Amino acid sequence: MALEHIEYGALASSELMNDNFEYLDDRISSVVASQTSTFSSIYSSIANLNSTLSQQGEDFESDISDLDDYAKAIRNDFDSQNNSPDYSHGIGITLPYTVTSDGYVYAGVEGVDSKKYVYVNGSIVHGHCGYSGGKAVYSGSVFRVSKDDVITCQKTHGSYFFYPMKGV
Repeated sequence: MALEHIEYGALASSELMNDNFEYLDDRISSVVASQTSTFSSIYSSIANLNSTLSQQGEDFESDISDLDDYAKAIRNDFDSQNNSPDYSHGIGITLPYTVTSDGYVYAGVEGVDSKKYVYVNGSIVHGHCGYSGGKAVYSGSVFRVSKDDVITCQKTHGSYFFYPMKGV
């Protein structure tokens, strides 16, 4: 069935008018169904796009977290490298000694005199007390120091070394 043309001002039969209305009604229903299908497809595409964007956002957050973990591991590795003594650059020191950079001090105190203490900025970090069974006792310790710390000892004989931090 097709839409029948009715001349302007002409009389049309009820049957022709009904056929035209039926055709228009079918055509409107067809267009509405087509548009509904198109809109459903558009809504489905939007939902898929939204889901894809959400997944990409989650993946992005996961990648950022992974990169953050990687950066932390690199920082920890760097810190551990820089928190280790650089034995290849160690020097013998005489006390009193002002530390030139962050590092470690080895204090090897011989036991020929009793009550020997090593201090950092006036605080005791190593103590030694003389003879044991008539034999000389030797004791040593290693302690961390910071730049400008002052190492002293009330009796200066012994072995003292400074080891700067790696990377310094």
